[in-house]
Amino acid sequence: MKNNITFLAITLLSVFFTPITNAIEIPPIFIEKTIQLKKNQTLANELIKQSIPKKDAYAALSALKKKYSLRKLPLGQKITLRFKEPQAGEKPIIENLSFYTKDDKIAKVFYRNNKYVASVKPRIVNINKIAAVGTISGSLYASANKAGLPASLVPSFANLFAWELDFTRDIRKGDEFRVVYETVRDENGNFIRNGSILAAELTTRKKTHNAYKSQVTGRTEYYDEKGYNKRRSLLRTPLEFTRISSHFKTKRRHPILGYTRAHKGTDFAAPRGTPIKAAGDGIIERASWYGSFGRYVRIRHDKKYKTAYAHMKRFARGIKAGKKVHQGQVIGYVGTSGRSTGPHLHYELFRNKKQVNAMREKLPNGKKVPRKYLNTFKQQVASYRSIINAKTQIALK
Repeated sequence: MKNNITFLAITLLSVFFTPITNAIEIPPIFIEKTIQLKKNQTLANELIKQSIPKKDAYAALSALKKKYSLRKLPLGQKITLRFKEPQAGEKPIIENLSFYTKDDKIAKVFYRNNKYVASVKPRIVNINKIAAVGTISGSLYASANKAGLPASLVPSFANLFAWELDFTRDIRKGDEFRVVYETVRDENGNFIRNGSILAAELTTRKKTHNAYKSQVTGRTEYYDEKGYNKRRSLLRTPLEFTRISSHFKTKRRHPILGYTRAHKGTDFAAPRGTPIKAAGDGIIERASWYGSFGRYVRIRHDKKYKTAYAHMKRFARGIKAGKKVHQGQVIGYVGTSGRSTGPHLHYELFRNKKQVNAMREKLPNGKKVPRKYLNTFKQQVASYRSIINAKTQIALK
């Protein structure tokens, strides 16, 4: 009996004190980081900076390049990186890398079955139409912001009327504006970015100018309410948000020479280095130093019109005689070269080889929406106006 009790005691002790060989496995801990591309920094360099082995970093990006060009990644692009917490002496291995593209896709790289696999799929987004209605009481920027139009969209709004209005003198206190624009949000309602302007109306001096976005012809264009394309052969002004320091005059006292002479152009005062845009498509006839005009560019647009730009600080890259340019392309930068009292752009418009007042020249209308698309276009305009009217009614309450 005593022997049996001793045997049982030894057996119990062996059960309690025998080392456990099949311990419960602890699930791996995953670390998630958001990295952001900085100037002169590549995604590969950033991954290596996060202690990802070069071999794994390049393998992951090699898989991604088959689905998406890394050259499209803009400065400031945010990338989510997920990897297992490394054990002592180990380096982290990418488990998942993902980012949202500018064209609303989600790009991902997974580590599966000892290799990296990439995918690029559409992102779920919701596009909302927002209206902003207001009156100009100070600057256009301040008035637009007060009405709810994002500051980033104000230049786009002004550019829609760049063919017909001079914002340095045609816009006055009390003028009214109405805008419909898009906002883009994710599936959870989080703001992603502002979209484009869908409709814009500006009433100044009792005349309403308007622009409505449409794709009825297969191309995205802006038209006025009658269906004429807003894009005309020449822009009214080649600079954004500046002021006229000297108008077109047949007689003007020259600020340097002191005597009276004709001023056959328009002077725009602007900070040194402000980009100067080509007023229209054309071919550069001259891009060189031109006496008192300093650095000078002259563009032939068609058989009727030419434009000239003087006193530049420098020419834009590739600008030289014989080169083709398109409307809105930067051709140079504001300076004070030649005979000039300060940084400004001297701008001239030639009609049939004779200088005319660029701010008052009546430019031809753009092409009209083809008749077969006109009813569809009018329906789009009506839908935009219904959004504006609803906002206006709320503002009046």
